[in-house]
This record gives sequence, structure tokens and C-alpha cells, in this order.
Amino acid sequence: MKLFEIDKDMLRAPLQRLLLVAVVIGLLGGLSTWYVNTQHGELLRARGDLNVLRAEYRDAVEAGGILRTSQQRYHDLEQRGFIGDEPRLLWIESLRNSGQTQRLYSLKYNLRQQQPIRMNGGPETSHYQLYASPMQLHLDVAHEGRLVSFLDGLRNERPGVYRLHACTLTPSFSKGQVLFDKPNVSADCDLIWFTARRAEHFEEDPM
Repeated sequence: MKLFEIDKDMLRAPLQRLLLVAVVIGLLGGLSTWYVNTQHGELLRARGDLNVLRAEYRDAVEAGGILRTSQQRYHDLEQRGFIGDEPRLLWIESLRNSGQTQRLYSLKYNLRQQQPIRMNGGPETSHYQLYASPMQLHLDVAHEGRLVSFLDGLRNERPGVYRLHACTLTPSFSKGQVLFDKPNVSADCDLIWFTARRAEHFEEDPM
């Protein structure tokens, strides 16, 4: 045998084993890389799903709060007579209660028929129609402060939703002599009571 001569037959088996080991290591490395990438993608998707669930949960909580708040406001307006048919008796009773508290000399009212209205710049809805019921008030009071107190008392009665349009005051005494047992001021006021109820849909006449 020559010096440094390599016996290929003896090396064949170790080389085959080494090649097999290298192939196995390569396969294991590829599988591990694939597994890591797959798990990383699953982790990213899971995080994305979690963020979506968090956002949906926040939206649900906010929507629940808005619903509870809106529902409470709806019930409050319903109890005050704003939603539904106009509660004329409630309005008149509130006027009388406030008038008796302020010891008015006289209280007269004229409530006209309600009319559908639209508010400029207000929200448009096809589900509810807003109505206005004009009212004229005539009051005889001892002095102007009684009128202010009467209006404050009416507001505290919470009979409904209304707007005070104007009041005209006229002295009822003569020659500057203020009377202590009779009315000294007459007030004529214009109020508008508001109600809302479900809209009734009618087909418009094309003519």
C-alpha cells in the first residue's frame, strides 16, 4: 500500500452515515424554521383577533352606555308628556298649581290646536313628528316679581317641554297708586308647548 493512500471502501460507510446525518440535520433545521414561522404567523393572527375583540368590547360597552343614557332620557321625556299625545290636562294642572302657589288674582288661558312643525337646522327623522301647541296666558299679579316666580314654579312643575315666547306687562293701577289688595300688573304671555309622536306616513297628492 502506498503512503497516504486512502481506502475508499473503508470510508464509504462513514461518509454515507455522515451524509445521512447531514440530511437529517437539514430536514430538522427546515422543519424547525417552518414551525417557528408558522407559530409566529399564528401568534400575529391571534394578536390581531385579540385586538379586534378588544375594540368590539369597547364598542359594546360604549354602545351599552349610550343605550342606557338614551333610554333614560326617553323615559324622562315620556314622563314629562313630551312623547305621545299632548297632555293638556297636565299642562293646565301645572299652570294652576304654580298660580295657587304665587297667589295670582286671576289666571286665564287659551290653548289652541296643535300643529306639526319642522325646526330649521334640527335633526331630520322619518319616525317622529314634532308638534307645537300655542297657548295664550293672561295673569293679574300684585307685581312683576310674582310673574317671574310663577314662571319659575311652572318650570319646577316639569309639566312638559315648552318655550316662553313673550310677555307683555300692563300696569293696572292709576295715577301711580299701588294697591295692596288688588292686582297692579296684568301680563299677557305666549307659550308654545311641544310634543312628539310617531309619524303617520301618508302618500302625497301628486297634484
